[in-house]
Amino acid sequence: MSRIVEERREAVSPYVTLVERVIEVNGRNEAFHSFDQADYVTVLAVTRDGQVPLVRQYRPAVDKVTLELPGGLLDPGEDAAACANRELAEETGLIAGSIEPLGVMIADSGRLQNRVRAFYVAEARPAPDWQPEAGVEVVMFDRAALKAAAADGTFDHALHVAIVGLAALKDLI
Repeated sequence: MSRIVEERREAVSPYVTLVERVIEVNGRNEAFHSFDQADYVTVLAVTRDGQVPLVRQYRPAVDKVTLELPGGLLDPGEDAAACANRELAEETGLIAGSIEPLGVMIADSGRLQNRVRAFYVAEARPAPDWQPEAGVEVVMFDRAALKAAAADGTFDHALHVAIVGLAALKDLI
């Protein structure tokens, strides 16, 4: 069995901390690194007319424009469902008709310490006086187009494709 013999933490930014854990494995010590950050909150929303909003934005980490479900980081002390509502409204201009938790998943067990808190919103409706975020474009997909975009790699954010799959397993989409 492995055990942690030492841990060091270094804040890299206000959002990310590098964690080094020295683990005793089979009588010898090995260093493992991970990132600690706030949990992700992600929303799979469907509008009253059956459209699913995705956001298109440039992501420096992968140096490309991506298609993603709306979402963001959970603020300290914030309720995850409230965060889902906030992120949905900020990024897409939609308000949740109803919100239901889909599940809490490990983001990346090898490198990330945070979780993904996924929510499903039915009957999302436009927010009055919404102003789009700079650099974020809302793109609407019907269910068939969303599934096709996931299948052909146009929608390729693994965690978000997993959320769509989880919703499909629950017969929500």
